Amino acid sequence: MDDERLRATARKIVRECAGVTPGEDVYIEGRLDSSAYLELLAFECELVGARPLVVMYSDELNLRRLLELPEEQLATKAEPWIAAVKAADVVITVAMEHGDPALFAGVPAARQGAARKGRKLLADIVFDGTRRWIGTDYPTPAMARALGVPWERFADTFWRALDVDYRLLRERAERICAVLEKAETVRVRSPKGTDVTMRIAGRPLDRDIGVVTADAVLSNLPAGEVCLAPLEDGADGRVVFDLAFWDGHRVEDLEVEFERGRCRAVRAARGLDVFTGVLASSSGPADAIGELGIGLNPAVTEVTGYMLTDEKILGTIHIAVGENRLLGGVNESSLHWDLLVMRASLEADGVAILDDGRLVV
Repeated sequence: MDDERLRATARKIVRECAGVTPGEDVYIEGRLDSSAYLELLAFECELVGARPLVVMYSDELNLRRLLELPEEQLATKAEPWIAAVKAADVVITVAMEHGDPALFAGVPAARQGAARKGRKLLADIVFDGTRRWIGTDYPTPAMARALGVPWERFADTFWRALDVDYRLLRERAERICAVLEKAETVRVRSPKGTDVTMRIAGRPLDRDIGVVTADAVLSNLPAGEVCLAPLEDGADGRVVFDLAFWDGHRVEDLEVEFERGRCRAVRAARGLDVFTGVLASSSGPADAIGELGIGLNPAVTEVTGYMLTDEKILGTIHIAVGENRLLGGVNESSLHWDLLVMRASLEADGVAILDDGRLVV
């Protein structure tokens, strides 16, 4: 990515998306391979009179920690690290995935699970609603290789999706929310055999439209979804997930059965053991329904296995298992895993929102 475009993106995130103001403390965290981007974000904060703190770490350090430290140490976080996050008015995370996912493919699931418990100590602070959070990433050629996607196409998709018209996302989100907020039940179907119903009455709706507000203090970038936490015992039926990705492992055509909100893996074309291993190594109700999300971003047109953009594809559904308290649910887990359903049809109390991947509301 050219320097000018990177600077413009950093400026947009700090000033428009996060709304950083003079005097605010901003905690910026990310991978070492994105150091130039992190520094641009920090400098933009200083230009508006805020006080940034940048924390960086490499994939190589993370891998050594996962392989060599005791599991009980992986499951903790240093107090100064926790204190820095607590002191922040704004948190910007630039590390939703590993820079080189293939490095982590051989790490035992139990050790990965212990590290997720450690990260959860920070996440519980970041997502407690008292500070604004922007979660984004910095695409790398190694990510593209791990996904089997040409690097130029992968990078272009990411940056175009981030530069989308946020007013358009807001308009689409409001149309969908106008239907969902009146509904008690939704039904999701897909050509591969998905047919699941979820009870949603009383649950708040989250509009991830790229700009944090007083009512929505958390946002992913690239943005573009409406999401909610279905009732924890309210999902019943079959879901066939087209694609998911976890630390260098690809999961394809994963079929699960939901009964009273809990899922049971049935089969997969690829990666069944990955799915069951991740759930088994996670704390709390990792197998519980956590989220229903509806993609809205027109700039993302193809699935790659990179969930930060895949879940934003217009006309797709993603369903997560595990943690969902930031969406108004009650699941407390070290896992929140989004899995994708393509060409989805979605009805809310019989009113069509999506039809075979087309937005019809």
